[in-house]
This record gives sequence, structure tokens and C-alpha cells, in this order.
Amino acid sequence: MSKKLLLLFFLMFTFPFSAQAHTTLLSSTPTEGQNVTEVLTEVELVFGTKIEEGSTVSIEGEAGSYEFDDIAIKNNVMTGKFSETLPNGSYRILWNIIGEDGHPIEGNIVFSMLNEVKEKEKAETVPAVDEKMVISEKKSVELQKEKNSNLSVTILLVLAAVLIVYGIYKLMLKKK
Repeated sequence: MSKKLLLLFFLMFTFPFSAQAHTTLLSSTPTEGQNVTEVLTEVELVFGTKIEEGSTVSIEGEAGSYEFDDIAIKNNVMTGKFSETLPNGSYRILWNIIGEDGHPIEGNIVFSMLNEVKEKEKAETVPAVDEKMVISEKKSVELQKEKNSNLSVTILLVLAAVLIVYGIYKLMLKKK
């Protein structure tokens, strides 16, 4: 009996739970909430695991969207390069990746451009980050927390299923 229990315990942990984990954004250039004062020609996003081809990134601003001239993906780093100069204002980097596990994940990074600030503009108030962008970022964080919560629920359900199967197995042994 203890051999069967040991085998069941071993099988329970041999299933690949790593397929349930999703990658996360580790760092970015520019960073969340950063006020960029120099000309921005490149955006770099670093993720927790390798990302697959087909992942995308774009920039959305107050005056419209800006597309990258070149997007390069190497292991866990996605780099977008563009030649267009972004005017002063609030922007969002919109990213959508396909993680190593095949699941699509999306998010955004809010930042501001304060390029070529003149002396009298320095005395004025720096433009605030758009409220819609901040709310969208909060929703993104809440969504990530929900995904992490869903992972915990999945693990608990798997453990409950194993215990139920074990209980049925025990009942069947008693009937014999």
C-alpha cells in the first residue's frame, strides 16, 4: 500500500507545472513613469523567459501611434528602433508577446517625453501622465495579479483531483 502511495505522490510531481507559469516583464527602457529628456531612438523590453517570434511592440501617444522601423527579438529581449523623433507629451509602449509556453501576454509602459525643454518651459508645470494611461496600467497590474491567482487555483484543483482519485482507489480496494 505504501508503495502505491509513494508512486502516486511521485507521479503528482512529475507533471510539468512549469507550463502553467507565464513570463513577466522584468525591465524596460524607458521605465514606467520615466520622463525622457533625450531623443529616444530605441525601446528595449526584457522578459523573464524567452519570447517567440510574432511578438509585437508599438508606441501610442496623444497625437497618434508610432510604428517602429525595426523590431528585433533575441531570447528574452525585444528591441524596437525608430528614426522618428517623438514630440513632448505622454506615451504608452504597447507590447504583446508570445511566451516560451505559447501563451500570449500583453501590457503597456507609460512614460513622458520632455525633449528640448526651453528655460521658460522649465518653470512651467511638466505635463502630467494621461489619466487613461494610468488607469490602463492599473488594470494591467490587476490582470497580472488575477493570472497569478488563477495559477494558484489551478494547482489547488490538481491537488484536489489527485486526492479524490486516491480516495476512490482506496474505496475500491476496501470493496474487494
